[in-house]
Amino acid sequence: MTAFTLKLLVTPLLMLFISLAARRWGTRVGGLLSGLPITSALVMLFLGLEQGTAFASMAVPGALAGIAAIQATYLFYFLITRRVSVLFGCIGALAFYGIAAVVIGSLGAPLFSIGVALVLVAVIVWVTASGAETGAACYVPMPRWIIPMRMLTATLLLLAITAGADWLGPGASGLLAPIPIVAWPLAVFTHVQGGRHELAAIVRGNSIGAIGVIGFYLALDSLILQWGIALTIGAAVVLAVLVTTVLASLLKKV
Repeated sequence: MTAFTLKLLVTPLLMLFISLAARRWGTRVGGLLSGLPITSALVMLFLGLEQGTAFASMAVPGALAGIAAIQATYLFYFLITRRVSVLFGCIGALAFYGIAAVVIGSLGAPLFSIGVALVLVAVIVWVTASGAETGAACYVPMPRWIIPMRMLTATLLLLAITAGADWLGPGASGLLAPIPIVAWPLAVFTHVQGGRHELAAIVRGNSIGAIGVIGFYLALDSLILQWGIALTIGAAVVLAVLVTTVLASLLKKV
């Protein structure tokens, strides 16, 4: 089976699983699952297989900057939609993400990106504390086309990043890798149909999951040259899941 065939099969199936899990177990679980490094792991796996482990390792600083930019965007959207409509909030959030990604990515300092991301996660957990409780087991209906859209978008993003890796380089490839294809549409549709309490649950879950994603990339950077791509990705994903699960349990009543 070729790498191209694997991309076409594995990516949409993972997106389908996460979407169905969010539908089955509610917005809090959906937020946590969509915050895990699913797309990131796939992108980094195929970058490592096709471009080499050194390329994947050099993509990590960009990915960490992307995580920080994503958390900044979550916070921006959550706060700005207190005063503007969802449509204007989405437009503003996309513009804000572009600016944040360029600014943080241009600094190229992993420790700075991690520090910014952690501060933003702490702020998000604080501002969503009172609103996230109702999202524990609530089901917010989604349009039928949203799941196929996520599956298609995730697959196209993976294909675009891996196909353009030579042109993009490791920095830009890493910056694009953590884009939350599942989480962003999930957050917007949850907000529209469930209100700000459900939005708080999604945003909070994704931000908690970001800590696990940071652990994923740090493990990847530390181990990939010694362990190889497949074993490192597997270990890094397990670490991300463990970190996210523990943090979610500790912060459940915060």
